[in-house]
Amino acid sequence: MSFNTHEFAVFFVIVYGLYLALQTNLRRQNAMLLVASYVFYGFWNWKFLSLIFISTVLDYVCSRKIFESADPKRRKFFLVLSLAGNLSMLCFFKYYDFFITNVQTALDGMGVDVRLHVLNVILPVGISFYTFQTMSYTLDVFNKKMPASDHFLDFALYVSYFPQLVAGPIERGTNLYPQVASPRTLVREDVLRGFFLVYWGLFLKMFVADNLAKLVDPVFAAPPPYRGSEVLIATYAFAFQIFGDFAGYSYIAIGLARMMGIRLMDNFKRPYFSTDISEFWRRWHISLSSWFRDYMFSPYYLYIDRSDRFKKLPLRVRHNLIFFVALMVTELLLGFWHGANWNFGLFGLYHGVLIWAYYYTRKFWDRMPRLLRVFLTFHLVCLGWLIFRVQSLAQLGDMIHSLLFHFQFLPNIGLKAKLLDIIFYSWLLVLIQLLSLKADDTMAVTRWPTPVRWFLYTLIFCLTAVWGEFGARQFIYFQF
Repeated sequence: MSFNTHEFAVFFVIVYGLYLALQTNLRRQNAMLLVASYVFYGFWNWKFLSLIFISTVLDYVCSRKIFESADPKRRKFFLVLSLAGNLSMLCFFKYYDFFITNVQTALDGMGVDVRLHVLNVILPVGISFYTFQTMSYTLDVFNKKMPASDHFLDFALYVSYFPQLVAGPIERGTNLYPQVASPRTLVREDVLRGFFLVYWGLFLKMFVADNLAKLVDPVFAAPPPYRGSEVLIATYAFAFQIFGDFAGYSYIAIGLARMMGIRLMDNFKRPYFSTDISEFWRRWHISLSSWFRDYMFSPYYLYIDRSDRFKKLPLRVRHNLIFFVALMVTELLLGFWHGANWNFGLFGLYHGVLIWAYYYTRKFWDRMPRLLRVFLTFHLVCLGWLIFRVQSLAQLGDMIHSLLFHFQFLPNIGLKAKLLDIIFYSWLLVLIQLLSLKADDTMAVTRWPTPVRWFLYTLIFCLTAVWGEFGARQFIYFQF
């Protein structure tokens, strides 16, 4: 059940009506939300509800055992059990076929006559999101950042809360769980702002992203040879498509939760106005990038730093080497988090190299005019989106070759029309982002004078009603 469908609209009206009716009874309200969340997820494939339930039971039991024990070995055992269980499910459903296919290719290349069995495993929607959310909870309990839940229903709702279940934000137990476990008070201002976020998110998805997809998909679905100008235009279009698609989902999720008195973490903060690649990742998919920073990069850096293998190195050399290794491993895993394909791994390494390069050149980079830094950062990000969007490394090579050696931007009505389409479908998004940047507030629009706000609301409605795509196109990040 996707946010941009009539089925979800009916579903949410019913759920929200029940939510308001049960406002005075937290236990019944949470039970209703849990049932609604399972219905929401089961709409795709009810069989995969068992995976969410297994992950929920596993982490509830393990977190309780960790919290109740003072024995370091026992605590570590249940932590490893939790992580191993979640990662095993994630790796099997997401990476088994990818691993087997590549091993088979390697064996064939070495002349080894062994036939490995590909299972054609179906990827459960949202498995990368809810497994990371449950793992962060157990890790926070282990690190004594929060107590373990003693109420299974509340914890189950934390894991499966439907607004952010299938595509984030990836919440932390320290933020979401206390709100789930405590009575919630609805404030009129929060409800109205939540409604605007849903409204704005649907606009980004149905008007911006789904229309730009019609410029992107034909180029990446076509066989070589490619024209560099078409690849460039498709890459620009995809930059705005993926923002409209994923930020749109996040705004809808945050808005739905806010209408229920729950505040989810921000996931996007005007990323295309970043002045360097490190800042970009502090503004893009914040819940994922901060997850890898807190639970992967920092612990792994400290682990390597304590290794005797690096103790004899000079301090500066040791820091630089450990930083590089920890960064590259983290970014590689972040890339593969997005999908079981080599282009995603390269996408992660590409951004790792950019962050590493910025770290050592920032004294020079930061002296450049701000507008130039934003321009250069955006184009470095766009090259990353080209790596992200291709279907294979071979296609990536063909497209980069076309950009470098077959770039013929000849007068062409079709290309001009595509450029105008990108401008038409993205101008309002860019304008609102720019005004929000100036105010440093995503919700700045809701504080504009009433006539201006209503003009914007009417404009959004008219653009979506006339040119919006109502075919319920799936959100891009559902495949991750």
